[in-house]
Amino acid sequence: MAKRIGVLTGGGDTSALNATLEGVALKAEELGLELIGFMKGWEGLLKGGAYFTLNPDLIDENQGGTILKSSRTNLIGENKLDEAVENLRKLDIDGLIAIGGDDTLSVGAALSEMFPTASVVKTIDNDVGLNPPPGDSVDYSQMVNYFCPGFPTAAFRIVEAVRDLRTTAYSHDRVFFVETMGRDAGWLALSSVCGHADLIVIPEVPYEPDRLAAVIEQKYAEKGNVIVVVSEGIRNRKGELLTRSQEEIDAFGHTRPGGCSEIIAAAMKRRLSPEIPESSFRHLILAYLQRCGSPIPLDHDCSVRAGQLSVEAIAAGMVNHVVTIMRTSEGLQPQLLPSEKVIKRDKRGKIIPRSVDLRFYDAENYQASRAGLGYFRPIFGDLPMPFFQPQLDIQRI
Repeated sequence: MAKRIGVLTGGGDTSALNATLEGVALKAEELGLELIGFMKGWEGLLKGGAYFTLNPDLIDENQGGTILKSSRTNLIGENKLDEAVENLRKLDIDGLIAIGGDDTLSVGAALSEMFPTASVVKTIDNDVGLNPPPGDSVDYSQMVNYFCPGFPTAAFRIVEAVRDLRTTAYSHDRVFFVETMGRDAGWLALSSVCGHADLIVIPEVPYEPDRLAAVIEQKYAEKGNVIVVVSEGIRNRKGELLTRSQEEIDAFGHTRPGGCSEIIAAAMKRRLSPEIPESSFRHLILAYLQRCGSPIPLDHDCSVRAGQLSVEAIAAGMVNHVVTIMRTSEGLQPQLLPSEKVIKRDKRGKIIPRSVDLRFYDAENYQASRAGLGYFRPIFGDLPMPFFQPQLDIQRI
């Protein structure tokens, strides 16, 4: 049986990472295992990498971010897998737990062929896993990895922001374009339906400015204000990102998107003025506010249990397994699955991101479908009441 195990966190941080680490530390302590925390993701396994003995007392499970910090180091791209394994063995590590998204999991899967490794899915983008089997009806229990730890809290931040914006949108007859994260998938943007966003634009459906302008004009005529939520990864009909920064390409080859809300706001202003006053158009980029703060209870509880399961996997010799969240008759439950049942790869071996299931999205009306609302119900419950707009008996001077 393993006696000394390691853990690291890779990729972008979330509100639930420390909760996952607490689960890892608690289970390691329960099983009598020494736990070594490696700093800054895969970087911690290389020459000069930092580590320390991690115990539950050091971790605040209700604090966002990660006590281990993080990075986007790519052991595969840098040809450093052998060096990482050598260092793990020098430290007498018997097994490693990697917590991260698709990039971290792709490295973890490669490392598992050389060293006992298990993983916990983590990403606010919610783009790791498999959608329910195709068909007219949706079997949510067959959705592999119902949500990624960190996603519910990020989605909750978006829901709250959109709901709160309604009061100022009403007060000043605004058209707000709220930008969420989501480079390849629109799950975060879609969650805004629970905050009563009027229109939702996701990367899975090409951006068509003229059609969006027509729907905004119609909504504005009905309500006098509109909130449009857009994912940062919006693409045109050619599949090109509206915004990309060639100066910020990470170790996995990803460009940094962001800023499309400003571009879309300007495009809509040109198309809709003077029908809608130019002063009405505003954009808001939520950015890192989606990653920070304390986890909501559901996220916290699932993440702690996920961390515990990952230690159980290492202790049982279940290498290259991934802790996922599944929807069962007893609610949302973490489960261990072989990685090949959780992730799909392209011909180059790169993980294919999970897109929004288009059965969850009403593309014609830029809104979540009934099935989409059904997806979010176990996470947020029933929809709250929308902002009340009174019918006023307006008189003219």
